[in-house]
Amino acid sequence: MLRDFGSGLTVDELIGMTAWDISHLNLPPGDAFQCASKAARVMVETNFRWYILMELWEDGHSVWHPIKTSGPVIVKPNGQIIPSKT
Repeated sequence: MLRDFGSGLTVDELIGMTAWDISHLNLPPGDAFQCASKAARVMVETNFRWYILMELWEDGHSVWHPIKTSGPVIVKPNGQIIPSKT
């Protein structure tokens, strides 16, 4: 699927994309985009590349869910990955 990341891009368009995909995008400037990009890079570097972005929180946290296994994880703004409570 091709995405148009033109002037009307919102961070909501990143929801449902894998960490791998997000980490390879040239995202526009802005705090929300940079938080998503940083979290995606952390996920890829720690072998969670196929997790899907589910939520971006205003405080910089993000929630990622695997395609098939286990439960979701939360990436803190400092890059720490923690399992969420299910």
